[in-house]
Amino acid sequence: MQSDVDFLGMAPGPGADRFRFTICGHLARLDGLLYGGTAIAASMAAAEAVTGRSSLWTTTQFVATAGPGTEVTVTVEELAAGRRAAQVRVTGTDPTGRVLFASLGATGEADMERPRGVFLDPPRVADPDDSPPWGGPIATIVRLIADAEESSGRPPGVGFMSVVELLEPEVVSHPDPGPGRLTYWARRVDGGPMTPAIVAYIADLVPLSVSTAMGVVEVGTSLDNTIRVDPSVQTDWVLLDLRPHASIGGCCHGEVHAWAPDGRLLATASQTALLRPLDPALVAAFRAGPSD
Repeated sequence: MQSDVDFLGMAPGPGADRFRFTICGHLARLDGLLYGGTAIAASMAAAEAVTGRSSLWTTTQFVATAGPGTEVTVTVEELAAGRRAAQVRVTGTDPTGRVLFASLGATGEADMERPRGVFLDPPRVADPDDSPPWGGPIATIVRLIADAEESSGRPPGVGFMSVVELLEPEVVSHPDPGPGRLTYWARRVDGGPMTPAIVAYIADLVPLSVSTAMGVVEVGTSLDNTIRVDPSVQTDWVLLDLRPHASIGGCCHGEVHAWAPDGRLLATASQTALLRPLDPALVAAFRAGPSD
């Protein structure tokens, strides 16, 4: 079974507080640039490895991007280490030292003797066995184009959907109905657990729910991703519950709840992004499908 560090292609060093990965394959967006979900997941995996504790929360600010083949160095600073939690700062830089992303967070261990409660409800949806595959974010946006035909084609081996299986279940009922509510079952193709870092990796989907709610053909450039987790929840399948909040002046935000099949809340993620019109060339390439 791959660890989160292995899943993200991260190599240790130089030094005990650093890791390296190269932007390619599932660590990139469909256009080959650094995927925002990779940045927050790498921050969480590195912080856990350095502190020896589980992630409790992480927020990642996206400062710049980088293209295919760029080696990214992830550096962890342990700002404070207490009995129950460690406070960390994580920075991702390119070979010139330019900052690509900056994260703050905390790691620790859940005290299972303490009172616990979850004060919201998951949507009721069809089981994974009864749910069809999801074509991906571009497929959902393409549906908003009046003359489009749905296609499942996408560049092979690129993007998070090359390593994660996603299904689109029928929604029986929703505790917070409204426009742009989207639900997807997700699990790793390699059969590994859906850890908090991997949930953060795939939860970079709020712009999709916002554009769906507004009925526009737009995609998002992330300004930040944030996630708060329950590290005690162990599961292979996760129900991603997308709920858009608002889009004002081209800046949108919303949240994603991640539920285990038994209704336990694994994580709540939120995201802020700048919306922009979808490049028609990307839609055309998607419709055409992978080239031989």
